[in-house]
Amino acid sequence: MAHRIMCIDMDAFYVSCEQAFKPYLKNRPLAVGSTHERGVVCTCSYEARKYGVSSGMSSVAARSKCPDIVFLPVDFQKYGKISSNIFKLISKIIPKIQVSSIDEAYADITDINVDTILLIKKLKFLIKKYFDITCTIGVGPNKMMAKMATSVNKPNGYFIVEENSVFSFIESFPLSKVWGIGASTESKLAEYGIFSVRELINTGEKKLESLLGSYGIRLFNAVIGIYEEDEETKLENKSISKATTFPYDISSKQEIYEHMRVLSEKVSEKLILKKYAAKVITVHYKTFRFENKSLRKTYKSPFYKGDDIFNYAKELFDAHHAVTVPLRLVGVGVAGLIENK
Repeated sequence: MAHRIMCIDMDAFYVSCEQAFKPYLKNRPLAVGSTHERGVVCTCSYEARKYGVSSGMSSVAARSKCPDIVFLPVDFQKYGKISSNIFKLISKIIPKIQVSSIDEAYADITDINVDTILLIKKLKFLIKKYFDITCTIGVGPNKMMAKMATSVNKPNGYFIVEENSVFSFIESFPLSKVWGIGASTESKLAEYGIFSVRELINTGEKKLESLLGSYGIRLFNAVIGIYEEDEETKLENKSISKATTFPYDISSKQEIYEHMRVLSEKVSEKLILKKYAAKVITVHYKTFRFENKSLRKTYKSPFYKGDDIFNYAKELFDAHHAVTVPLRLVGVGVAGLIENK
């Protein structure tokens, strides 16, 4: 039997949580994030996105694009509680569920003998009824297909990748939009004349393995619709990281810190959801000259709170970035994970 994997992706989750508590903010351009001069947009409503506002943008730039935008401070405690309750509700209907982040989960629905569309509509109805939040759902033969299916009819939609339409579906995306192919992988594939999904598939498993190692095999299997056991469930050698590419080069340390704080909270959310703590802090940044730098430090005591992650990341960053050089990207991560019951 072919596997059926579902991706449940909450729409503009932080904003949706705020609008559920403050209905008068619905259908308005809204942003959740820091409100002061060097603040950063954490997420924004679809009404704000129509003006060109996006996550990671400075609050100044957001206001210039959309003068009527309403800013609200981040309330991770509220979002975490709502997220936990939503996924508890889903787990009562679909036992095999894996929460991947505060606003997203995957579910194996292979053995559920219910029409897929009816199941999707039931989940969407219940989430809207009890939490006043919409979600987009994608279904496919593996996690990659399910994840990418959520991008088709977002927000508040669904899309099913049928077994006989895997190739036509995946080939409709440029390589840059294939889940799991980042800028470095895309650049490496381009060196070998691979610029499209079709060329990727035609390259074959063995050649991709020689180019990308074991990841090449996993990537090939994913794009042709093969289901593989999820490696993310294994704790060994696991790390969690979040990064953001700036819309413009940033030289102000205070502005960089704001981005690092948001990223640290996101990493903390995932640690808490997965019930992990970490002993290693990592920081990655890219300069305006496209020079990459990765930093790492190990601590004796485990940590998982956003404030600790941010303070450790800031300390590590300051120790190695004394000169103010404009940055294009910054990332914060943790490793050395242990169970945190």
